[in-house]
Amino acid sequence: METLRRCFRGRPPGGGAVSYSRHRNPGGGDEEQEEGAEPMVRLPRPRTRPRRRPRPWLHPLATLALGSATAFLLGLLVAALGHTPCRGGAVGAGPLPGGSAPDLVWGGASAEAPPPRPRLRELLRRHLREERVEQWAREVSSGPHGAGSGRGRALAQSVLSALAGAGLSRAWSRPQPLPLPVRGAVSLRWVGPGGEELERLPLDPEAFCAWSAPGTATGGLLYGHYGRPQDLAELRARGAEPRGHLVLLRLGRGRPAQQVSAMFAAGALGVLFYRDPRDTPGPGGGPALWGGATPTLHVQDGAGDPFSRGFPSFSGHAPPGPAPGVAPIPAHPLSAATAMRLMRSLGPPLAPPRWGVPGGALRFRPRLGGRRLQLRVGAGTRPGTLTSVFGALRGRLEPDCYIIVGAQRDSLGPGAAASGVGTALLLELARFFAAIGREGFQLRRTLLFVSWDGAEFGHLGATEWLEGYPGLLHTKVAAYVSLDRPVLGADRFVVRTSPTLGPLIESALEQVESPNEGGKSLLEQLRRPGRGWESDVIRPLAPESGAFPFTAAAGVPALELGFDEAPGGGGSARAALGTPEDTLSRLGARLRGRLPAVSRAVAAVAAQLLLRLGHDPRLPLEPAAIGDALVRQLAPLQARGLSLQCLSSARGGVVRAAAALRRDMSGSDGANERLNRGFNARLMAAEASLLSPFVSPLVSPFRHVLLGQGRHTLAALVAELGTQRGTPGDNEGTPGDNEGTPGDNLGTPGDNVGTPGDNEGTPGDNVGTPGDNEGTRGNSTRTHRDRDSGDIGDIGDIGGGLGDSGDCGDMGGGLGDTGDIGGGLALGQ
Repeated sequence: METLRRCFRGRPPGGGAVSYSRHRNPGGGDEEQEEGAEPMVRLPRPRTRPRRRPRPWLHPLATLALGSATAFLLGLLVAALGHTPCRGGAVGAGPLPGGSAPDLVWGGASAEAPPPRPRLRELLRRHLREERVEQWAREVSSGPHGAGSGRGRALAQSVLSALAGAGLSRAWSRPQPLPLPVRGAVSLRWVGPGGEELERLPLDPEAFCAWSAPGTATGGLLYGHYGRPQDLAELRARGAEPRGHLVLLRLGRGRPAQQVSAMFAAGALGVLFYRDPRDTPGPGGGPALWGGATPTLHVQDGAGDPFSRGFPSFSGHAPPGPAPGVAPIPAHPLSAATAMRLMRSLGPPLAPPRWGVPGGALRFRPRLGGRRLQLRVGAGTRPGTLTSVFGALRGRLEPDCYIIVGAQRDSLGPGAAASGVGTALLLELARFFAAIGREGFQLRRTLLFVSWDGAEFGHLGATEWLEGYPGLLHTKVAAYVSLDRPVLGADRFVVRTSPTLGPLIESALEQVESPNEGGKSLLEQLRRPGRGWESDVIRPLAPESGAFPFTAAAGVPALELGFDEAPGGGGSARAALGTPEDTLSRLGARLRGRLPAVSRAVAAVAAQLLLRLGHDPRLPLEPAAIGDALVRQLAPLQARGLSLQCLSSARGGVVRAAAALRRDMSGSDGANERLNRGFNARLMAAEASLLSPFVSPLVSPFRHVLLGQGRHTLAALVAELGTQRGTPGDNEGTPGDNEGTPGDNLGTPGDNVGTPGDNEGTPGDNVGTPGDNEGTRGNSTRTHRDRDSGDIGDIGDIGGGLGDSGDCGDMGGGLGDTGDIGGGLALGQ
C-alpha cells in the first residue's frame, strides 16, 4: 500500500527526491515546480455526453400492428419447435424417412402415445402375413447354408434385398474375416496290439465337432451317460474311471463344451457323442430321429472366435496351436446306430438301471494283446468371411438409442428350426414396423434388425460385432431380442432373459392370443392354479443362447423367446438341430399343422416387446429384479447354514438403489425429455453394473456376475462352498431339462455389491454417489458422440445409428463410419 501511495503522490518507492519537472499550464503558460514540492497531478476532466433528443413515440396504431405481428411470428416459432423431432431430446432430427409426418399418429392421438391396443392387434393381423413367413422359411431351409459358404453368401444377399425393400431407413451388409472350423479326416476303428485296423466303424462324412482339438486317442471305452458330476460319482462308486479311456457320452443335458472339459479333467483320452432316439420320441412313441442322423456340434466354452477372446478378430487366419479355451482332447459325434454297436462291446461293471444302457454294462477294458478303440480327428480351420446383414428403422426422438432384434441365418443342415423360421420372423417384423411407420406411427428409438452369420460355430457374427465396442455398447443399446430357434414345439412358451427384462414379459403375453386355446391370451393359458406363471415361463439366459453374449459380455439387457415342447414331450425339433432331419416338412408334421399360428404368436409377442422398448418415454427395465435374482441364488446357501452377510448387504443395496431411482422417477415430470434421457441412462446402467471389474475381458469375456462364466460368478462361489448344486447348466438340452435351475449360471462372490446402486445408493452401502451416474452416463454418451472415434465403426447413417463400413455416413452421424462418425458409436466393422 505504501508503494501505491508514493506512486500516486509522485514519489519513487525508494523515498528519493523528485527531480525537477515542468507542468503545462492549461491556460497556455508554463509553471515550474521546485524540487521537494508536492507534485501537481491533474486528472482529465470527464467528458460530458451531449444530450440526445427523445424520439417521438410511434403512432398507437403502428405500435398495435407491430405487436400483433411479433406475437404471430412467436406463435409460429413455438408451434414449429413443438412439432420438430428431437435428436437426443434436444436438437431437431430433420424429416422422417418414408415421407411420414412426425405429428401423425393413430386417430389424431398425441405423438407420445402408442397406438391403442385394439388398433395394434388389428395392425398385427393385417401386416404379419403367415404366407410370407412360410415362404421365407422354405427358402432359407431349402438346403445347407453354412457360415462363409457360397449359398450362405447368396442367402445374405437375398435377406439384404428384403430389408432394403421393406421400407427401412437403411440396409447394409457387413463382412467379417474369421478363421472358420472345418472337418478334416476323421476315423473310428478297432485296432490290434500293433495298430493294425481290425474294423472300421461308419461315420457321417459331414458331421463334426467344431473347434475340437486334433489328435489320435487309443484305449478302452467307457459309457459316461451325460458326463455330469453326479454321473462321474456313479462311475467311481462302481470302480470305473475315465482315465485312460475314450468316453461315450449322451447328448441332451449339459453343453458339449462342459462335457469335454469334465472328461479331460477326469483323465479321458477322447470323447464320443451321440443323441439317443429315446430322448426324442415321435408321434405314437416311435423314435423321432432316424438312427443314422448325426448332429454337428461345437465344443468351445462360450461364444465368439476362440482365438480372439474379448476383442474382435482382424484376420481370417488362425494362429498356430489349438484354440484357447478348448479341452486338448479329440471329440466327435456319432449316430445312434454307431453308438449302439459300441455299447454291445461293453462289459462289467453294470450301469445304474435308470441310465437305460442297452445291455446294462459300462466299460470295455482292453486286455493284454487284445483290441483297442482308436479315434483319429483331423480338425482344423480355414480363412473365411462371415456376412451379417443389418437394417435400421430410425427413431423419432432418440435415434441414438437402439433396440436390436436379431436371428441366426446360417445352418450346416437345412436348418428349418435352427434358422429358417427365425429369419422369416425377423424379416416380417421389419416389414411390419416399417409399414406402421408409413401409416403415421414411428418409435422414439431406432430399431436395428440383424441377420447374424456364424451362429452354428458359437455365435461368431454377433459376438465379434459386439466385441468391437467394449465398455460402450450398453450406453447405446437399451435391449436385445433374439429370434434364434423360436419354434421348437407348440406346447409351452419360454422366455430366457436377463433379470431387468423379466417384468416386461407379462404385459406382452397379456396382449397376444394363444395359438393353442382360442379366445384366451397367452398369459391366461400359462397361468396355473396355485402357482405363478413366471416359474413355467421365465428362465435365465443359457450360454448357448444367441442373446447370452449381449448380457454376459456387454451388459445389455437381452432375452430370447419362443415355443418349445412340453416336459417329457421328447423335443424332437431340438434333437434335429444340426442334422439333415431339420426340415420344414418335418417341423410342420411335428406341430400338427400349427406352425403358422405358433409363428404368428411368437412374432406378436416380439412386436409387443419392441413397441414397449422402442416407444416408452422411460425404458420398461426393472433394476429391482436384480435383487430378486440374488435372493433366489442365496436361498440354497442360507439353507445350509452359511453366513452370507456380505451378499445380503449387497442385495439390500441393490433394492434400496432401485427404490430410490423409482422414487425419483415417480416424482418427476414425465414429459421432460432431458430427465427421461437421464433416467434411461441409469436404467440401462443397472445390467452393465453387473460386469465384474476384477477380471479382464481378455481372460474372462463373460464377466456378468449373475450370468457369466468364470471364478468371479456366484456359480463359482457355490462350487467353492461345496454345495451340491451340479455343474452350471447341466440341465440344458432336452425340453423340460434344458432350463436348469435359475442359479446354474448365475452369480458372483460379491462382485455386484452395490453396482446397480451406482446410479443411486447411499455411501455406506457401496451403492455409489447419489445421482452421479445420471450425469455421468449422459456425459459418457455425449463424450462418445462428440469424439470422432471412427476406428471400429461402420454405422454413421442413421443419426446416431449403426452403420456399415464405408457406406453409411449420410444421415447425420452417430455410430459412425471409420473416420467420420459425426458423433456416437461406431457399431459396425
